[in-house]
Amino acid sequence: MRTTFLLLALLAGVATHGQAQKAWQTEFGFQGGFNRLVDAGSASDPTDAISFPGFNLGNALPSAAGLYAIIPWKNKLAVETDFAASQFSSGATVTLLSVGVRGDYALTKHAYAAAGGSLAYNNGLANETQLGVQGGLGYRFALTAGLNARFEGRVALFGKAENAGPVDVYSVLFGVSKVTSHGRTARSSAAHAPGGGRQWTTHIGISGGYADVHLIGVGSVTAMAVPGYGGGLGNVFGAGAGQLRAITLPPTVFAVFPIGNTVALEPAVDIHRFQSGGQTDFSGNFSLRLDLAVHGGWYGALGGNLNYIKSTGVDAATRTGLNLASGYRFPLTHDVGGRVEANYTMFPDNSTYGLPPTNTFGLMFGLTLPVK
Repeated sequence: MRTTFLLLALLAGVATHGQAQKAWQTEFGFQGGFNRLVDAGSASDPTDAISFPGFNLGNALPSAAGLYAIIPWKNKLAVETDFAASQFSSGATVTLLSVGVRGDYALTKHAYAAAGGSLAYNNGLANETQLGVQGGLGYRFALTAGLNARFEGRVALFGKAENAGPVDVYSVLFGVSKVTSHGRTARSSAAHAPGGGRQWTTHIGISGGYADVHLIGVGSVTAMAVPGYGGGLGNVFGAGAGQLRAITLPPTVFAVFPIGNTVALEPAVDIHRFQSGGQTDFSGNFSLRLDLAVHGGWYGALGGNLNYIKSTGVDAATRTGLNLASGYRFPLTHDVGGRVEANYTMFPDNSTYGLPPTNTFGLMFGLTLPVK
């Protein structure tokens, strides 16, 4: 799992000669937003999916992928790839993959157009690979002194395959990225080192990896996902899935704010809403913890979780839990950092949705993007 993230970060770290004069810089980022999935040529209701970060299940749910990298090519042209991969198992094993490759053309300093291709794959459900085309228009801007952001409208059209019908996906997305093309790794290591005796810097990040979710008295589900599922997997099953709605992985997007020399505050979140045929299922997956720097890159953490769920025809419910973690952080490439973390989350049962107590062990890899 760390290798996958490292390859993406290294891909985003490729710099080209004379880049200062070009309309694009090498960037790595994550995105999410609104997706409308329409079964082409069918009278069935569309499926609306709102996720941050992006939640993708191959061609079972071909929403926009959550991770992307931009590599400059020519003066106004860049190559962009987006990516999501996962596997979950509970008796049967399902493997899912989504990859997009396209060209981004700078229309102005901020506006751009994009066109390219997409691939969506699953094994264990429909056992199918679908190919498609995609196009988009977007607007990019500086979010902070160290981060860029963009809004993008996108259309992806997937063709018919033997075991899967054609699907049209209409998306409105918000992305956050970090320029990685200037400086060298040695310099970036210094950039990641806080000053004034502090062991933390302000940054945001996204995580993924392995999780073992134990539904006490029911069974277990294991998952590996890049980016992480967060609360998306349980929510996509919906209220009709009964106790599977309790599947909740650690929140996917996080931020770190120093509050002392060795202590930092870390909130984390992922949000997912799925609607189809009059049925709506929502999950807000939140955590807040204190991170304590121990020695070098090592740290420990302790905090709480809140999982808010709501389905059509059922009252909203809130589950509160406890989490603890230990990990190691390090510079990865240029201005992108990394961390490896083992964490454990505990939720009690919930009577409104009939959910059992849930314990989740996670082994996560995170990418961190400094805000400054």
